[in-house]
Formats: sequence, structure tokens, C-alpha cells
Amino acid sequence: MTNPEAPAVVVDGLHVFRGSREVLTGISLTVPRGQVVGLLGPNGGGKTTLLRSIVGVQIIAGGTVTVLGEPAGSPGLRSRVGYATQDASVYADLTVRANLTYFAALAGAPRADVDRAIEVVDLAADVNTRVDRLSGGQRSRVSLAAVLIGSPRAVDPRRAHGRA
Repeated sequence: MTNPEAPAVVVDGLHVFRGSREVLTGISLTVPRGQVVGLLGPNGGGKTTLLRSIVGVQIIAGGTVTVLGEPAGSPGLRSRVGYATQDASVYADLTVRANLTYFAALAGAPRADVDRAIEVVDLAADVNTRVDRLSGGQRSRVSLAAVLIGSPRAVDPRRAHGRA
């Protein structure tokens, strides 16, 4: 079991290239458990690249990224880290509930997670609406609900502290 007092994310001396351009040049940061953190910066400033590095889907040129005590991208983190892309990442031709039920089945999560996620993102009134009929903001909330399925510790602070 990991140390509950250890930081959620530690980035140390991270270097990342996109093509021939170094996008992240020796970035270091620590995110304590239970904290909500936002990234602000100009387009092309490396925000998405940093998040992709933390999730473990970005090739890094140097430095280290540790998430919940494990190297970023480790198989043990797959069910513990939630990540939503900038664009909605759900199926437009399915309802809100059908999307979340599908993602719960993929994650091996209990059906109760679907109702909990719907409540957390405030989509109960739209649960039977096809995603392609929702506003852009509502689509983003469906994507966030999909991330919350399975209660990943790096997203849901109640789980990060051992409470569920």
C-alpha cells in the first residue's frame, strides 16, 4: 500500500520534445494528495503535454514522473488515475446512461458508479438523452462522468483519503 501522506504527483526535471522542439524544459512540481490543481498558459505552452506525461501516454526525454507512488504509465495506475481529453470522449449516438454503463463495464466498476457519476456532474435530467443532442458543456460533463467511473484516486479526493 502506498503512503497516504505521499504526494499524488511528483514531476522532477521533466524534459519532453514534440518533434525537434523541446516543449517542457526541466519542469519540476509536486501535487499534494487531495488538492485540485489547474494549469494555465498560452496555446502551445505544454499544458496538455504535461498532463499526458502524468498519465503516462507521453514519451519523455528526461526526468521522472511519479503518480500515487508509481512511475507514470505503470499498469497499476490504470484503474487509479482518471483522465479526460479536451474534446468530449464519449459516443455521440448513445445516451448519457448508455455511455456510462459501457465505461463501467470496461472498468469492471459496479453499476452504482454510473448513478454516482451522473449525480456528481449534475446530469440526472439528461440521463436518457443522446450525447449528440447535448450542449458542448454537457458533453464535457459526460466525459468527466466517464472518468469518475471506478472512482480513480487521482480524480476523486474522497477516495484519495481512503473514504468512499
